[in-house]
Parts: sequence; C-alpha cells; structure tokens
Amino acid sequence: MKTLAIIGAGFSGAVTAIQFLREAQPGVRVVLINRSGAMARGLAYGTNSPEHLLNVPAGNMSALADESESFVEFCRGRLASVTAGSFVPRKLYGDYLAWLLDDAERHCREGLELQRMTAEVCRLSPQGSGVIIGLAEGGELLADRVVLAFGHFAPVAPVGVDPARTAGRYQGDPWSGSRLVPAEMDQPILLVGAGLTALDVALGLLQQGHRGGIYMLSRRGLLPQAHRGQRSAQEVPVGFGERLLALRPTARSYLYEIRRQVELHAHDGLDWRDLLAALRSFTPELWRRLPDVERRRFLRHLQPYWDVHRHRVAPVSYRCFEQALAHGRIKPVAGRIKAIEPCAEGLRVSIQRRCGERVEQIKVARVVNCTGPNADLRRVEDGLIAQLREEGLIQLDPYGLGLCVDDRLAVTNAAGVPSSWLSYVGPMLKADLWEATAVPELRQHAKSLAARLAEDFRSQSEAAEAV
Repeated sequence: MKTLAIIGAGFSGAVTAIQFLREAQPGVRVVLINRSGAMARGLAYGTNSPEHLLNVPAGNMSALADESESFVEFCRGRLASVTAGSFVPRKLYGDYLAWLLDDAERHCREGLELQRMTAEVCRLSPQGSGVIIGLAEGGELLADRVVLAFGHFAPVAPVGVDPARTAGRYQGDPWSGSRLVPAEMDQPILLVGAGLTALDVALGLLQQGHRGGIYMLSRRGLLPQAHRGQRSAQEVPVGFGERLLALRPTARSYLYEIRRQVELHAHDGLDWRDLLAALRSFTPELWRRLPDVERRRFLRHLQPYWDVHRHRVAPVSYRCFEQALAHGRIKPVAGRIKAIEPCAEGLRVSIQRRCGERVEQIKVARVVNCTGPNADLRRVEDGLIAQLREEGLIQLDPYGLGLCVDDRLAVTNAAGVPSSWLSYVGPMLKADLWEATAVPELRQHAKSLAARLAEDFRSQSEAAEAV
C-alpha cells in the first residue's frame, strides 16, 4: 500500500487529508502526523474559551472549496441563531474540522486508510522513490509522498527583553499553553505588539479578572480595525483590480490608486473594506510583479498598515476593546523599548516614544510577546526545519515570509529545483502568493494539492499495473 504522510494537523493538514480521502483511489494510506494530540485544530482553533471568536464571518469559513454552506450548516446544528454573518467561537470551528475529518474517514472508498499519529518529525531523508521520516521519539516511517502542513512558529523575541526573561517575568509565546494571568493581578502588564494577538491576549486577561493596566506597545501605534456588522449595499466597481495590474509595479503606485479609489467611492457609500476584499484574487499577481526593491519597500513601510486593515477583528470583540480603551484598562503606546531593568515592583521599562527623543518609564509585572507568529525559517529553532535548511531541501524566502514552492505546491530546494516527493500547503505560501493566510485561499490550495496528489498516486498505480 502506498503512503501519503501529512506533517501538521491544523487547518491546512486536516483539510488536505479530508480532500484526499474524498478523491483518491484505493490503495493509499494517509498518515496525519501532529506533535500534539489535537488533530484538526491547530493553534488557532485549539482554544476552549467561548470568548475567542473567529475574525471572519461564518459564511466565509467553509473548509470545503466546493461546499460554501458547509460551516454555516454545521453551526446551525448546534446554534440555531447562527447566520452567514455571525462571528462564532473558534472552538466551534475546531469541532467542525474534527467532524469533517471523522466524516471523511467514515465515508472514504474501501482500500483507503487514515492513520492519526501523535509524534514529532525530526528528519526527512529521500530514499529511492520515497522518503524515510525520522521521529524524535525514535523509529521511522516510510512514505511515498510527504506534505508539510505546518503553520507559523513562535514569535521572535523583541530587542531588549532579555532582562525580563532573566528575571522570570517574560512570556515569549502567549499561546504556549502556560497560564497567562500572573499572580500580580493588580499590577500592569506590557504587551509588545498591538495587532490581533495583542487584542486577544488583552481581552483574555480582562475576562480572567486581571485588574491592572495593560500597555500595548507598537512601533507605529496602529490599532486593530473591526469588521462591519453587514456588507455595503454598493458593489465594487468593475475593473478595480485590473486598474492596479495596469500600473507600474511599485508600492507607491499601488498605495495611491487604492487610496484614490477609497476616497472616490466613499461618496457612493462604498466601504473601504469592500475594496480590500475585492483585491484578494489579485494580490498574488500584484505581489509577483513587484521587483525586489519594491517588495522590500512595501514590507518596511506599508505592511503594518496593510495588515491592520486587511486582518480585522469581530465586531463584538472590537466593542469590548473600545470599552477597555475608553476606561483606560488598555493603554496603546507608540514607541520602542530602550531598556528593561528589574525593580521591586517587577520591571522598569524605558520606552522611547515615536517621532521624538523623549524616553519615559513604566513599571510592569511582566512582558508578553504579542508580535505575532514567526514565518522566517532562518530564525526558527526546530529540528525538522533545521535539517531541511542545512541539507538544502527547502529554499528560504529572502523576505522571511515562508518557503518557496512551484505552481504545483512542490517545495523547491536551495537550488530552486521542485521536489518530486515533498509539497507544502499552509500560510507560508505567503512567500510566493502573499494572500495565503486565510481560510478562503488555504481551502482552495488544499483541495488543489489533494487532487494532484490523488492523480499522481493513480498514475503510479496504473503504470505499475501496466508493467
């Protein structure tokens, strides 16, 4: 029996397995490998808190590219009031993915198998027409094809936080599983970062009874934006994306045209969110067209503004955030850490404010890294990534956005040659496609990859029978 190994059982890995089991012919075993036992959940949907909501309406969250109502129908079986515009708990989405995986296993063709394996992969070694998968706990697994389906890795430590770490008052990963609320419930906390991770952490602290102030520090002081309660009645004008593609490919020309269109159509009642949503199918080509110097210019100057407008928060969560801001429970700060010193109260943090030389000090009980997940594989300390990197089996993206693949999602090696046995699906496709971190794009990539893999196995089986 042939073997397809999928390393990572979050959204991308689980949906690839689901789609493969739906499409493949008999004679293949799918081994879904995850280092934790939580299959089909991953970091994003592993929470048990009903307060952690999806940042996308339920109607856009179907995991199945050809069944747009799949998630809404699942929700209605549990919460009758759910509509396509509802923002539901992330835990419910994790339940949905697990249900889809179980259902795909129950209804797949006879002669197809799904094996769930809780293990950590530490090495991939090509051998003949297949690959040997080395496991950290010992033992090996032989596979014909491998799909890497990991997401992002733990945040990179911000500059200057080492004294907080030494003092035992630093949390490097807010989702590491350790309890976030400190013993000093009445003392302030500093969150480094002010995006969606920081918002989730801040609201989580308040919901768990934290009474001290919560500082949200970021270089520019940008704060999360909210989704609307409902769509605009106006339609995005035809040709919006095409006009951008016709421009000279520079970060500035893109920015000016988007701003012009937002201002032009605001008078007609069209919301800027609709214009950004209309760009989703065009952003991979817009990204490809940018030369190296313009990509670097965009990442340095414009990416923070793009991220805060493109990746938004559920309206209910945003209202809680606004209330906390209004009451001074959450305090945004624009600046950077200059120094951290242990003191009797915990930590004395010196912050240089943005656009000025003034340095001010705040006292906090601890520092939490909320800068967001790390996609720069050059800075990842993981056994498997280190082995793939050192042996040149993957090509590192020069911008630190992920890893490189070809049009079939085959991983390219250090020399730029596509692999015959290794594929990738997940948010690190951002390196080549930019718009590749959300469900609407990832579900399509998972379906396309699963279909290609199913066809490859089918062709191999037919060729073997013909011999």
